[in-house]
Amino acid sequence: MGAAVRLGVSVDALAALTAHVRVETEGLPADPQVRELLADIAAELLGDHGVDVAGAAPVVGLAGTFLRQAAELIENPGRSGRWDQVDVPLLQSIGRLSMAISDAVRIAEGELPELGQRLTAPGASFLDVGTGTGWLAIAIARSHPGLRVVGIDIFEPALSLARANVAAQGMADRVELRLQDAVALDDAAVYDAAWLPMPFLPAGIVSQVMAAAAASLRPGGWLLAGTFTGADDRLSHLLANLRTVRSGGHPWCVDDLLPVIAAAGFVDVGEVPRTWSAPVRLYAGRRP
Repeated sequence: MGAAVRLGVSVDALAALTAHVRVETEGLPADPQVRELLADIAAELLGDHGVDVAGAAPVVGLAGTFLRQAAELIENPGRSGRWDQVDVPLLQSIGRLSMAISDAVRIAEGELPELGQRLTAPGASFLDVGTGTGWLAIAIARSHPGLRVVGIDIFEPALSLARANVAAQGMADRVELRLQDAVALDDAAVYDAAWLPMPFLPAGIVSQVMAAAAASLRPGGWLLAGTFTGADDRLSHLLANLRTVRSGGHPWCVDDLLPVIAAAGFVDVGEVPRTWSAPVRLYAGRRP
């Protein structure tokens, strides 16, 4: 009970911080006393840092994802790893969290200048494998005004939400969505970068997906593969692995994943040093 009480503070704090972010950035009505308490809690957690409006959506997405998945873990603790939940708020939360990956890609462009050159060149295109509700595709298109983005997924309920999200954000002319299995991807040499969400890819198909992604890239194009991460301690590592396994993926470590990327024919393979706050590690490889 003592351990549960201590951990419960973190749960409440995450929820209160997210509520504060929503109230202050979305103009939601709030009881004055509640609003004041939320602001005091946020100040206690953040110090003098105010709410970053631009970064609000991923924060709300992270909290919604973690808290909803935590509740589902309690309700169904022993289920096998898969991803087929038709939980609209959860799907949207995961999507909004994924928007933060666009910041990681931007930082990667600084580490890999050729990646930045590719994504800003006229006619550049980006493949978003496992696009889900489309929020990463929207974020990438927004951060790269000349980029064409194609998002594919095998889960129609998520794609249905993605179509509505893309239309609502005015991105229908920049973001194309397809119901398609990444293993069966048949585009040949048309993309300048491809994103792979490793936590949602079963280990048994990863080599096939990487081979299909490699064939879809133009020569010199980049594969970007992401894995869940957290703070640099054993508990955070174990929790990230649990989230990955329950999402249907394999808990890759760097020494295991980089050889798989290289075996798919990529060169200049390595991990991009993580200087962003989103809970994702980013690995890259270039098609010769």
